[in-house]
Amino acid sequence: MILLLSGTSEGRVLGQHLRAAGLPFVASVTTPEAKALFAEVDPPPEILVTRFSADMLATFLRERRICAILDATHPFAHRISETAMQAAAQVDIPYVRYERPATALSRHHDQIQVVPDVSAAVQVCLEQGTRIFLTTGTKTLPAFREVTARKWVMARILPTVASLSQALAAGLTPAQILALRGPFSQALEHALLREYRIDLLVTKESGAAGGLDTKLAAAAELGIRAVVIGRPPLPYANLYHDLEQAVQAVIRLGGVERGASPTGSTADPFCSAPRAQSSVLAMRKDGHDG
Repeated sequence: MILLLSGTSEGRVLGQHLRAAGLPFVASVTTPEAKALFAEVDPPPEILVTRFSADMLATFLRERRICAILDATHPFAHRISETAMQAAAQVDIPYVRYERPATALSRHHDQIQVVPDVSAAVQVCLEQGTRIFLTTGTKTLPAFREVTARKWVMARILPTVASLSQALAAGLTPAQILALRGPFSQALEHALLREYRIDLLVTKESGAAGGLDTKLAAAAELGIRAVVIGRPPLPYANLYHDLEQAVQAVIRLGGVERGASPTGSTADPFCSAPRAQSSVLAMRKDGHDG
């Protein structure tokens, strides 16, 4: 049995790869929206909607006799990845990381400034920006509180109740919030930047799948400066940017047998070496936070 940590579109695709290869897996996500991404996987896998601590995850790995962890979480979900690596080390199973390829920033335009973290991006906004477009996600908005108080700011967020509540709690007014769900075309990005007369775009290095390429291309068309927050540097032991290579690494490192039941029943010996059982893990499933 494989544990697939997901929350991105690539996680769904990896789930389809695992199904096609006859590999049993259980998926874990942190939001109901992320769970919905697996609607196209047939037959649907078991999906846990929860937030693991390292000890909780280690217990789950033992209980479910997990052979390997395949981490396909967002490039900026570093706490989840750190937790997964720690738990994998505790129970001595392989951890494989799939991360979407990074964008070649130099091919866009020369007005891109890469910064190491959100704090550095805030400082750039305070020093340079006049009309700022934040596309860094609601979790970062509290850090921009001084920026939103001193500058003209528009923050794009997901159109969900939770995202709107987080944005308002971070000090933004409704007039500073643009609630839209991507993916966005370059034409739409261009139109938004022009409509709001943006002179500084702030975003994350989330790769083409996260819309970075289209944002930067639109900014280049208009001669708008862009601040890109770099990905957190983590010591991944088994890092892949190709989906199939990541699946093959799980098979190779985890000793996972092909041709397993597509329902992912834990009654069959899917691992080449059985692992110790532990007490049953009490966990909320299928749409309820843990």
